[in-house]
Amino acid sequence: MKLTIKLLSDSCTCSGETYNSMVDMDVVYDENGLPYIPAKRIKGCIREAALEMMEFGLIEREKYEKIFGKEGNHRSAFSLSNAYIENYDQIVATLKAYKDNELVCQQKVLNEYTSIRTQTAVDLETGVADENSLRTIRVVNKGLVFEADCEMNESAETVELLKQAVSLVKHIGVSRTRGLGLVEMRLTDCTKEAVKHVQISPSELSEKNRIGYKIHLKSALICKSAKGNQADTEDYIAGSKVLGMIAGQLGKEKYKELMSSGELVVSNAYISNGEERCLPGRISLQKKKDTVYENGILQTRDMMYVVEEPEPQKKNKKSEQMTPANIDYITKDGMVADVVTEISYHHQRPKDKSIGRATANNDSSFYQLASISVGQSFRGYIYADRKQAEILINAMEQIGNIRMGYGKNSEFGAIDFVLDELSAVTSEKQIMHDAMVTLVSDLILYNENGVLTTEIGVMKEYLESLLDVKDLEIINPFLQFTTIGGFNVTWNRRKPIFNALGKGSTFLLHSETGFDAGLLSGEFLGERVTEGYGEILVEEPLKKAEVEIKKNSWEKVIEEDAKADRAGIMQLLLQSEFERRVQSEVRRKLNEKKSKYETRRKALNPAISKIRLIFKTELTYEAMLDQIKGIESEEKNGLCTELTALIVPEQIKVEITEKMEQDYHIKFNNSLNYEELYRHVYRAYITELKQFVRTLEKEDDTK
Repeated sequence: MKLTIKLLSDSCTCSGETYNSMVDMDVVYDENGLPYIPAKRIKGCIREAALEMMEFGLIEREKYEKIFGKEGNHRSAFSLSNAYIENYDQIVATLKAYKDNELVCQQKVLNEYTSIRTQTAVDLETGVADENSLRTIRVVNKGLVFEADCEMNESAETVELLKQAVSLVKHIGVSRTRGLGLVEMRLTDCTKEAVKHVQISPSELSEKNRIGYKIHLKSALICKSAKGNQADTEDYIAGSKVLGMIAGQLGKEKYKELMSSGELVVSNAYISNGEERCLPGRISLQKKKDTVYENGILQTRDMMYVVEEPEPQKKNKKSEQMTPANIDYITKDGMVADVVTEISYHHQRPKDKSIGRATANNDSSFYQLASISVGQSFRGYIYADRKQAEILINAMEQIGNIRMGYGKNSEFGAIDFVLDELSAVTSEKQIMHDAMVTLVSDLILYNENGVLTTEIGVMKEYLESLLDVKDLEIINPFLQFTTIGGFNVTWNRRKPIFNALGKGSTFLLHSETGFDAGLLSGEFLGERVTEGYGEILVEEPLKKAEVEIKKNSWEKVIEEDAKADRAGIMQLLLQSEFERRVQSEVRRKLNEKKSKYETRRKALNPAISKIRLIFKTELTYEAMLDQIKGIESEEKNGLCTELTALIVPEQIKVEITEKMEQDYHIKFNNSLNYEELYRHVYRAYITELKQFVRTLEKEDDTK
């Protein structure tokens, strides 16, 4: 279903933020500058409308709670995405295609859809504005239409009740009683092309398979930290969250069947660079202090590389101060990748709905949520036998839209989940005496007494058991530690919080007798491997200490269709830029002639007053010239003729258009017709003339 919101008046979906010193109350907008309406706000307004229906006896409490859920573990029956303006995808594609163009700027885009209002508080006794009470508020312009996706798998009666509640919503945002936020909202049925979740063939399955999955974020995703702090988010999607999403999609019986076949392992999903899955950077990577990227390359040194130098050479070698390189994620060829996160601000209104804002009371609060930003893609793997893979593939082919994470019923967690890679897991014998091991995910260890531990000796015991080797040595370890916890939704209980070895930890593995490194391929170490813990990477030891780190330069190929600007956003930006440049061009032309008119200052004011009077009555530039010809006073006639000959609207249009197309390399189609062009140019011109006269009068007063 599709939710449509039309703004019948200006609206302010307050973000809780300010913009410099210019805007005290700002609207919610994305990184492109496009305003949107958060799903939480919309859902809250629909809930209020349904609550009124229940209070008037039009809907039973049981049905109300079935649709909207209630406190505890009873979630609502429908999910809602943020509401974006019409043709949002086309507009975003065009803006990204022109992202290197100086014309594309977040605030310039925002100005196309919003306006600035001012307001003040008035003393009721004196009728005078209170001191220091002037405030500015940004509003989204009326007439805009926003659209949101709504998903609901319930009976026709329940859907009809939701539609009725939606139709009752008449206001949204702040200052609803002061003329803002009047809307027309409706929920309609629509069919959307289903996402193809499976792009692999079951006929290619082996006895043991590695299935690659991709998660693309259609909305922001909240992955709470281990401590459950909603103001902090992980920068990856844990295997446990993916496994929980799979369990929710399969249902209890199918999930039991999936897990009864054997151990299913779901790895963490890390940010992808193009189609390549990035891995956590080794903490052994360090750089010289104050070293920065030069030509897109950062020179680092991997401290895992150890070379014994002669004692005299050690003494003569100058010590260098090294600091951690802090590489979060990196590809195999040394390309870094960063995960973009964001903070959004929210409030919970009091239970007393007559209070239209959040307060400091216990039943009302302000809070913030941290999330992974929309538009990013993450990759991981699922290790499954043939039967498990078949169950997974068959189930994924039949499911519809998918949501995961915290707040998935409103605003957050809409994803595209695709199984797109398949390879057989095989073990090729590879005898090694030395290898570099990196923890790709956090590692959970239990000692012989069943106690959780981070002792490196216990990790050695796990490896010796797996490799069946008794003389393993762990050399030059670089370790970091992390906190693991979580929340079990089914049991409604917190998981125990404990310390573990963190991803990015690395060490050298040595054996005099040698070990089969092939046994570690596709293996997970330690406990809770089903949830993605204990993934390791085994590589040949480094040949040199120096490692070049490259900035992420991967970009999608810009399609010509995106540059075609079908939504017209670039023409809107060009039109606004043209109207801004008119003022500058008029000022420039007048400044060139100021010295000529300063000597005729006595006649200047009457001439400008006459031009202003004619401008108010005549609709075209030619009609203005005809009126000027009829002025009887020769001096005033001549000066008015000179002033109007200086600024010719069509000439101004040609000059500015040529300069803009030269600056931005985009064909500009001016939307102002002949009369509108004249009105706009001469409105700016008369303003400059009035200012010119005031300046001359001030000069005369000071003499």
